[in-house]
Amino acid sequence: MISLLIDTSNRPLSVAINKDGYCQAEINTTVKKTHSATLMVYINELFKMTGCKREDIDRIIVARGPGSYTGVRIGVTIAKTLAHALNIPLYSVSSLAVIAASSGREGIMAPMFDGRRGNVYTAIYQLEGSTLEEVMDEGYMELETVLDSLKAHDGGVVLADAGEKFSSGLETFTHAVPRISSVEKFTSILRQEDVHQMVPEYLKVSEAEKNWMERTQS
Repeated sequence: MISLLIDTSNRPLSVAINKDGYCQAEINTTVKKTHSATLMVYINELFKMTGCKREDIDRIIVARGPGSYTGVRIGVTIAKTLAHALNIPLYSVSSLAVIAASSGREGIMAPMFDGRRGNVYTAIYQLEGSTLEEVMDEGYMELETVLDSLKAHDGGVVLADAGEKFSSGLETFTHAVPRISSVEKFTSILRQEDVHQMVPEYLKVSEAEKNWMERTQS
């Protein structure tokens, strides 16, 4: 089983080719470059490094969000296009679960992305061995809400990208960025998608969508 894995949810970009769940090659960046300009370049580089051809890929796994509206859309669109063109299965994974799987630690953790206006996108996970379980549903919420929930779990940590500015004033956290190659061993967090019906999961409508809905309902 050869998988192509893609995560462009936020500032970091992570792409990988796995064989039977183990990483063959991966490219992870945290530089400020446009994902639309670099993603296919990096994917082609993975093919060169591994010697794989597109027709060798058995399935695609993509981070479905939450995250940057533009970033998530780029990854999902390219994943859907490739899955359709190659006629192979498409799977998705929460972008928050990618951070938890990439953290290299076990126990309780709350990966977070900035949600602006003092809010965050987050969930609480428990990782034990090869099991990654969501113990608090992902959502868009105030930082204090999730911190209060973490207090019920001794040793629970916040995972965040040190390069991301948080409007909520997040101060204490463990630095973590996505390595999409890490998710495949956690089969419970992978969801098979209909390549034609799959849409990103933003957890919150964009300001443009909100304004449009307000105008059309008035």
